[in-house]
Amino acid sequence: MRQHLLITSSLCRASALGGLLFVLGGFLSPAQAAPRNLSPTSQLHVQPHLPVGYVSFVNDVEPTLTRLGCNQGACHGSQYGKGGFKLSLFGTDSDLDYIALTRQAKGRRVNVADPIHSLILLKPTMTVPHGGGRRLIPGSSYYYTLLHWIQEGAPGPNPNEPKLVSLSVTPSEKVAYKGSSPFHIIVKATYSDGSVRNVTSLANINTIDDGVASCTPDGVVRAVGSGQTPIMARFGGLATVCIVMVPYPSHAPYTPQTAGYHANPADPDQKIVDEIDALVEQKQKALHLSPSPICSDRTFIRRVFFDLIGTAPSPREIEEFVASKDPNKRAHLIDTLLNRPEYADYWALKWADLLRVNRNDLQVKGMWSFDNWLHNEIQQNVPIDQMVRTLILAEGSTYTNGPANFYRVSHDPSEMAETTSQVFLGVRLQCAKCHHHPFEKWSQEDYYRFAAFFARIGQKGSQDFGIFGNDTVVYVRDNGEVVNPATGKVAPPVPLGVHLAALEKDGKYNPDATGDRRLILANWITSPQNPWFATNWANRYWAYMMGAGLVNPIDDLRVTNPPTNPPLLNLLTHTLVQFHFDAKHYLRVLCLTRTYQRSSRATVDNAKDTLFFTHYVPRRLPAEVLSDAIDKACGTTPHFGGLPAGIRAIDLPDPNVGSDFLNIFGRPQRLTSCECERNETPNLSQALELMNGNDINNRVTSPDGRIAKLIKSGASDNAIINDLYLATLGRLPTQRERDIILGALIFSEHREHVFQDVLATLLGTKEFIFNH
Repeated sequence: MRQHLLITSSLCRASALGGLLFVLGGFLSPAQAAPRNLSPTSQLHVQPHLPVGYVSFVNDVEPTLTRLGCNQGACHGSQYGKGGFKLSLFGTDSDLDYIALTRQAKGRRVNVADPIHSLILLKPTMTVPHGGGRRLIPGSSYYYTLLHWIQEGAPGPNPNEPKLVSLSVTPSEKVAYKGSSPFHIIVKATYSDGSVRNVTSLANINTIDDGVASCTPDGVVRAVGSGQTPIMARFGGLATVCIVMVPYPSHAPYTPQTAGYHANPADPDQKIVDEIDALVEQKQKALHLSPSPICSDRTFIRRVFFDLIGTAPSPREIEEFVASKDPNKRAHLIDTLLNRPEYADYWALKWADLLRVNRNDLQVKGMWSFDNWLHNEIQQNVPIDQMVRTLILAEGSTYTNGPANFYRVSHDPSEMAETTSQVFLGVRLQCAKCHHHPFEKWSQEDYYRFAAFFARIGQKGSQDFGIFGNDTVVYVRDNGEVVNPATGKVAPPVPLGVHLAALEKDGKYNPDATGDRRLILANWITSPQNPWFATNWANRYWAYMMGAGLVNPIDDLRVTNPPTNPPLLNLLTHTLVQFHFDAKHYLRVLCLTRTYQRSSRATVDNAKDTLFFTHYVPRRLPAEVLSDAIDKACGTTPHFGGLPAGIRAIDLPDPNVGSDFLNIFGRPQRLTSCECERNETPNLSQALELMNGNDINNRVTSPDGRIAKLIKSGASDNAIINDLYLATLGRLPTQRERDIILGALIFSEHREHVFQDVLATLLGTKEFIFNH
C-alpha cells in the first residue's frame, strides 16, 4: 500500500512540473507497475523472480536508456560522451554506467532524496535545457521505470538476478502484401531462471530495407515494396530478426522453366543438385518470381570457363561443345575444367587476395613461398579445413614454409584475430575491439579472449639465407598474454561463442597444456560442428559462382544479416561438410544446378530480383581475368615487368607487379582481408582505357596477334569475322552485324584496319567484359 501511495504522490508532483499522466494508449497506470513486466502490451506470463516493486538496473533501467537513445554513439555513448556525461555504448558496461549515473555530477543525475528532480528525468523531458532534445515524455512507461528505480534507492547491478540468455521475435517470418494491414512483432527475452518477458517496448526495432517494409519503434510493420527484408530487434546486447517477405507483382503463374536442362539420374550428385534447386525455386514461388529459362550451350561454356578457371574458351572449344550431341556434355565439361591446371591458378588468386599475399609485408621470397604453397594445395585439392588448419598452426621459416607467412602479414594478436575470424569464419570482429558489437552479441571480452590464442606467436630474424636475407621465423613462445583494456585483466583464450565457465567446469581447461594454445583454436574452427566455418565457405563459394551470396556481404555472418534463404544455406553447409570440405566436389554440384545454368536475361516478372537467383547475375570480369581474356582474344603474349613472357595475369603472385590496366580495373592491393577490397565498380578511367588506351591498342594491332595471323593465312572476310566474334563474345555475329562489317570493308583500302576496329569495338562491349 505504501508503495502505491508513494508512486501516486510522485505522479502528482511530476504533473505539477508540466507532465501528463498517461494511463491509456500504451502507458502504465501506477497499479500496473508489476516487477519485470513494464510493458502494458505483454500477453506473456512472467515468472515473478524478484521482490515486488523491484526495478533492475541491468534489465530495466539500461534497456530504457538504450531505447531512448541516451547511450548511442551520437549521444552519451560516444567515445568521450556528451556534456561531461559518458555512458557505455548500448549499455554494455553496467558497472561503469551505474557509477556515471549515481556518483558523478555531485549526485545530481540521480537524486534519491528528491527523485523527480533527478537530472536523468529533468534533462530528457526538457524540463531543463538538454542538448539532445526531448527524449522522454513525463508520464510514459519509460519515465516511471526511471522514477520507480530512483524511488527504490537506485539499486545497482545485482549479480544474483537472472541473466538474459536469449532473444526471440514473433513472428520469426511473415509474408505480407503491399497495401495490406500492418502487423505487430513481439520481442521476447528469456532469462537464466527460465522466465520469459515481453520486451517489445524496450527493444530497439528497425527495418533493414525500408523500401520493402517500414517499421515503427514499437514494432508495427507495414509492407511498402516487393522483396525481402529483416526487421531487427536488439535488447540487452542480443539481437534477433523477423524476416518479412513481400511478393512481387506477378504477370503470369509461376513456372519453373526447366526446358533445356538435362538431369542425369545416374549421376551420384543429382539428388543433392535437385534438392538445392527445389529450395531455390520454393523461395522464388513464395515471392511470385518465375525464373528465366536455361541458358544456351554457347553461353554456358563461356560462363563456366570464366567461373571455374578464369580463362576464356577458344573458338574451337566453343564450336566442339556446341556441336556435341552428348546429353551429359555440361557435366563432362565441368569435370574437365576442374582438372585443368588453370583451376589452381585462378583459385589460388582468390585465396591469395583473402590472405593478403604481397611482397611489401612478406619480402619477395616470402611472397613466392606463400603463393606457391597456396597453388600446390589447391592443385592437389587439399580440403579447405586441412588448409585452414595448416595455416593456423603454421610456424618456421617464412621462406621455406609458405603458410608461416600467414602470421607475418598480421602484426599483432588483435590483427591476427580479426583476419582469422573474417576469413575463416565470415565474422567481422573489428567493432568489438573498442565496444560491444552494435548488431551482434560480440563484446570486448569475446574479442580479447579470441585474440589471446595468438598472444604467444613470436617472430625472429634468421640468417639461413645470409645476413641480409631478411628471413623471418615464426615460433611459439613460452609466455605472452593479451590484456583487455576495458578491465585491465589478462584475457584467457576462449573460442567465439563458448563460455569460459563451460570450459572450466571440470577444472581441467589448460589451453597451454600442449605447448601451443592454437591447437584448441584449430580444432574448434575446423570442426564440422562449428556454426560459422562451413557456413562461411559454403556461402563464399556460392557467391563466387552465382554472383551474390545467400548472405551479403559474403564475409559478414551475423544474426542481424540473415541469409535470404536460410534452408538453402543450411543445406549447402551440410553438403560441404558431407563432402569433407572438398572444394572441387562442391563447385561441381553448384555448376550442375538449374540455378547456375539459367539465362542472365531477366523476364518481366524477375527483372527487379537481385537476391533470389531467378536469373544468372551478370558481373564484370575480374581485372586479371579481363586482361587475360583480352590477350587471348587478340592472340597476344602477356608481358609483366620482372617476369617471363607468357605469365598470365591470374598467375601474378601479388599486386606489386606493375600494371596500370589491372589497377584501373580494380585489382585489390591486399591491404585488408575483406572481399570488398576488389573493386568492380565501373568508372570513367575504365571506359577511356577500353576506348582508346595504349594498352588495348597495342594488343589489337600487334604484328604477332590474331588479326595479323588470320590475314597472313589467307582467311576470307567471313571467316575472320566469325573468328573474332567467337574469340571475344563466344558466338557468331548476327546477320546485321556481319553486313555492317562487310560494308565497311568495301569502302576501306586497309583491310586489317577494319578488322582492328572491329576487334577493339568488341573488346569494349558489355557482352565481352561481363560474364553472363
